[in-house]
Amino acid sequence: MKTPPSFSTLFRDFSSARSDIFRAVRLVFTNAPFLTVINIVLVFIQGLLPLAALYIMKLLVDTVTNGIAATDKVPVINNLIFLLAIATAIALLLAVCRAISAYSTEVQSLVLTDIITDQIQAHSISLDLAYYENPAYHDNLHRAQMEGPSRPSRVVNDLVQLCQNSVSICAVGGFILIFSPVVGIILIGAALPSAVFRVWYSRRLYTLRMNQTETERRSQYYHMMITDMYHSKEIRLFGLGLLFRNRYRDLQNGIRKARLAISRSKVFWDIVGQGFVTAAIFGSFAVIALMTIGGTVTLGDMVMYFMGFQMCIGYTQSIFSSLNALYEDQLFLRNLFRFFDLVPQIAAPENPVPVPSPIKEEIRFEGVTFTYPGATTPSLSQVNLTLHKGEIIALVGVNGAGKSTVIKLLCRLYEPLHGKITVDGLDLKKTDPEEWRRHITVLFQDFVRYSLSVRENIWLGDVSQSCSTPRVQTAAKEAAAESAIEKLPNTYSSLLGKHFSGGQELSTGEWQKVALARTFFRDAEIVILDEPASSIDALSEAEIFHRFRELVKGRTAVIISHRFSTVLLADHIYVFDRGKIIEHGTQTDLMALSGHYADMFRAQAEPYRQ
Repeated sequence: MKTPPSFSTLFRDFSSARSDIFRAVRLVFTNAPFLTVINIVLVFIQGLLPLAALYIMKLLVDTVTNGIAATDKVPVINNLIFLLAIATAIALLLAVCRAISAYSTEVQSLVLTDIITDQIQAHSISLDLAYYENPAYHDNLHRAQMEGPSRPSRVVNDLVQLCQNSVSICAVGGFILIFSPVVGIILIGAALPSAVFRVWYSRRLYTLRMNQTETERRSQYYHMMITDMYHSKEIRLFGLGLLFRNRYRDLQNGIRKARLAISRSKVFWDIVGQGFVTAAIFGSFAVIALMTIGGTVTLGDMVMYFMGFQMCIGYTQSIFSSLNALYEDQLFLRNLFRFFDLVPQIAAPENPVPVPSPIKEEIRFEGVTFTYPGATTPSLSQVNLTLHKGEIIALVGVNGAGKSTVIKLLCRLYEPLHGKITVDGLDLKKTDPEEWRRHITVLFQDFVRYSLSVRENIWLGDVSQSCSTPRVQTAAKEAAAESAIEKLPNTYSSLLGKHFSGGQELSTGEWQKVALARTFFRDAEIVILDEPASSIDALSEAEIFHRFRELVKGRTAVIISHRFSTVLLADHIYVFDRGKIIEHGTQTDLMALSGHYADMFRAQAEPYRQ
């Protein structure tokens, strides 16, 4: 069994925790100042009332003792009633304070949880796409989401409780130290071993939770696959349910066994610590009982001191418990603050240059090289291409050739490692990425299916416009989605998806048309379509692209497609292979070249000639 850490180690840990605790306190005071002040006021009231209750109890016992021998009982009874009234008032006041404190603490916790969750979401949105493709980021996010929203309010509540118990221990403990300094030191010292053990337990628990983060995420992943709609068909078709259930169960068993092993250690050390406490309380009681028998103190004094002993050691334990809770909360707060301390690499410079609006000439990739984080092979290498204003260009090549990477760089979801991207000669790194993205509308190959109404699904393409604008219907018509929408029970007000009651499911091709309508809804200068017809039937594809030039007239368009019927729309075609442009030109130029593009085109066209 591991031994608890040394005192020097504990003090170093507490010292390093101060900045995190102060940061949490600032966070709480900034977002819930009124509720925090109420809790602080209640602290002092609840801290002093126990001493008054303790003294009233002594007077009650002495009054009853004296009343037994008194011949005239009336004054004694009147005094007893008066003392009982005071005791009742103190008890009621203490109950009211506790109720108000519990309510304000709950309100504070709920408010702060929502605020911090909102801050986590806001910071998550601000971070680069590269973070989302890093498993370490997901571990960090998981820890922040699991512990972050509740911990800051708990830190402040621990501090409040610490202050309350400190006030009480100063009052009651001081009273006992006056009676017997030795007894007071013994009582306070008896609670120390248990406090040390609990800090040791918190450190071990935190280390375990850190080590288990990826295991927890993996088990949640299996749970999600078993229970969500996206995986439901394949799980049933291939009989994967039992496999994933067993994997989830094995992971959870491992998590549970490791935590229970630590809990067993905690139980052992708690019993040892409580043994010290019990011995101290009853040893002190033996001293005061002997003094009472010897006539040194009254029976009321004995009751008062014995209750004081219990209260003193209880407050001492609470103080150490609060310190331990602060230590534990601070450990988990580090995860939240580590997340908040992540800095986006793609951000607006201190003095951003305005994006040319409208774009007058062209967008250029000049010697652009890019490698994804963690990869060893560049996805793009020395790429040079030009997007002239009003031109349609197509990017073609096998999967993994680098086409989608060009789109991500153009949207400033990533930055080139070497080279630059310019718009009318201006390096995009000098501009605000959010301002630049407002000039772009994109249909990604892995488009999102929002479980919202049809109208909202399209309107999300540009939320600066009114959701009720007729432009929603126009965009649906341009994407050939109108006929599918009209079949729905509430047309544009119909809820899509099966996540919520009343939702209507669309086919994959119909979903893609809705996503395409969302792309067309935004009136942007640059239109990017990544495999825009991958799930759309041939007739709908013909309908959309028959008037595509009219739809993008005056705008720059980029199309990625494996369907050469779509590529034929382009004014200029770039052929990618292993991150490099190996050919480019018009359809006529590339076919005359009889190179890689011509081979791909003929291979796709050959089956239709038979």
